[in-house]
Amino acid sequence: MEWVKVLLFLVLAGVAGYYSVSAIYRRYQYLMLGAEENRFDNSDDRIKGFFKYVLGQGKVLAEPAGIGHFVIFYGFIIISIGALDFFAHHLTGSHIPGLGSKFFVAMHETANILVLVAIAIAAVRRYILKPMRLDVTAEAGYIIGAIALLILSDFVYWGSADALEGHNPGFTAPIAGWFATVFAGSSEGMLTAVKEIMFWFHTAVLLGFAVYIPRSKHLHMIGAMFNVYFRKTEDRPAGKLKKLDLEDESIEEFGVGRIEQFSWRQLLDGYACTECGRCHVNCPATLSGTPLSPKYLILKMKDHLIASGDSLLQQKVQGADGTGVEVAATAELPVLIGEGGVYSEDEIWACTTCRACEEACPVFNEHVDKIIDMRRYLVLTEGKAEPEVNRAFQNLERQSNEWGQNRSTRGDWAKGLDIPTMAEVEGEVEWLFYVGSSASFDVRNQKIAQAFARLMKQAGVSFAILGAEEESDGDSARRLGNEFLYQSLAEANVEIFREYGVKKIVTTCPHAYNTFLNEYPDFGFEAEEVLHHTEMLAKLIDAGKLSPLHEVEHLLTYHDSCYLGRYNGIYTAPRYILSKIPGVRLVEMERNKGKSMCCGAGGGGLFKEDTGTERINVMRTEQAMETGATAIGTACPYCMTMITDGTKAKDVEENLPVFDVVELLEMSVMGPNH
Repeated sequence: MEWVKVLLFLVLAGVAGYYSVSAIYRRYQYLMLGAEENRFDNSDDRIKGFFKYVLGQGKVLAEPAGIGHFVIFYGFIIISIGALDFFAHHLTGSHIPGLGSKFFVAMHETANILVLVAIAIAAVRRYILKPMRLDVTAEAGYIIGAIALLILSDFVYWGSADALEGHNPGFTAPIAGWFATVFAGSSEGMLTAVKEIMFWFHTAVLLGFAVYIPRSKHLHMIGAMFNVYFRKTEDRPAGKLKKLDLEDESIEEFGVGRIEQFSWRQLLDGYACTECGRCHVNCPATLSGTPLSPKYLILKMKDHLIASGDSLLQQKVQGADGTGVEVAATAELPVLIGEGGVYSEDEIWACTTCRACEEACPVFNEHVDKIIDMRRYLVLTEGKAEPEVNRAFQNLERQSNEWGQNRSTRGDWAKGLDIPTMAEVEGEVEWLFYVGSSASFDVRNQKIAQAFARLMKQAGVSFAILGAEEESDGDSARRLGNEFLYQSLAEANVEIFREYGVKKIVTTCPHAYNTFLNEYPDFGFEAEEVLHHTEMLAKLIDAGKLSPLHEVEHLLTYHDSCYLGRYNGIYTAPRYILSKIPGVRLVEMERNKGKSMCCGAGGGGLFKEDTGTERINVMRTEQAMETGATAIGTACPYCMTMITDGTKAKDVEENLPVFDVVELLEMSVMGPNH
């Protein structure tokens, strides 16, 4: 009889193992349909990240709800080890060495209790509190229920086993011990029956769970580990976009218009997604009422891949056989973008590329790259873009600025300031001050460029500008999907930089800063140093070359630019400058630094119409107003425009002025009436 039980168990385990492994393998085959991408470099950083973010649950614990996940993660590891002893004890009558010890029994019991508490809290959150970020689904209910049944059946099994063997574990295993007390005095036959029933029930739930995991959202238990390992490492900046080879004549479509055109690493995000919704509640596009949700962006990609996977695999085999049916098979699949497709065009255009979703994601999903790839497909392959986006493209092509202003007037903001252009300089200057289109043509942002130039002159910095020769940095063109236009602008800039021997660049624009620092190296230009103006100003203060002495009385709240903060980790420099200005008192918004909310201008948002029910810049302005501040500080010309428009929309522009950090510093260094 004992051999029959063992054989039956092995058969069930084998069947479950087969269906589990075969499902995982099929998901792997779907993944390999994606395009190639090298994520096998920097193994040391990847291994360190694995320990920090998988074993250490680094990003999971960034929010209080992560504590419950941490408990479940490690609790399940202990419970799984205990399951081995569970099977051994029932089928052989003996414990696995070490697993029958009081220490492990106590640890296993504690894990059971903590996991049970954690899933009870999870059930209350999901089904009673119902926060915006979580979906009420039958699948989630099944998972919570299955875990609860596993633990409860484990308690009952060990309680009946202890009662049958005539001992009580006491404080070592209090719940199992309580069941042992309840069962005390029962007949041997009854205890044997309870133990047997609980064994097979527990086994069925556990094996069923193993079969279900690869077919459910809990595939993230496997996918997340690989996603973390294959994340972008330090030498691959999180905000850097890949360069398209536009000269490859074999490429007929640019960007991503079909699911298999995503890379395997992009598709892996779908398997890794925990559906925690952190991205959902941090996305300004979602919060403003647009159709875009970074959470559903990933989930719809995964669902589409799984739904289309078998057809794509069949098509791949047929194509390899030379039957010529590959195109036809592709045409039968749902389109990725557009009417009747997986994503609407409104979703794709709603993104501000702020990376709040990626910052919040505990498993390192990369949302923005996917959106840019789909924008590239719309613009470069389909020739589609919103009218205002096309106008921005035309203006960039004709005048190298999105506003269409005469490029010959690009340096007019500097008249009367005695600032040389690179063409006028005899010999070399140390720094190129790259002004950018916004500070060149927008009257409000011209004041920022002027203030910065005056402070550099005050500090004795050797610098010049390009004036009319300056080209747009191209960031908005690239983020709006026009990679061809971006590359032409980047190449033109690189040629100019080389002509003048530019080695160091400073700019007031975080978007230009990001693309010069992180993306221009792909075009053969690596400066010795690229600084944002707040970094340079902080260094000049430290060196004693700028002395903020005059008081500037303001209770100030500082708005972090996405491209300065989340993209490049610059949070300290602007705050350091503010801390050195007498009279300025800093009060932080609830969403600050890495959790700062976007102003709405990124990703070309400055040149598109809002499609949400609320305006993102107004929402951000309201968050600033809640602090009780008397002024708002920024360090980005785009943010200046959006936040200023926000104060006007709220009719508080006179009582809540918006300053760039450099303007406040100039007031303190030179006096308010300079």
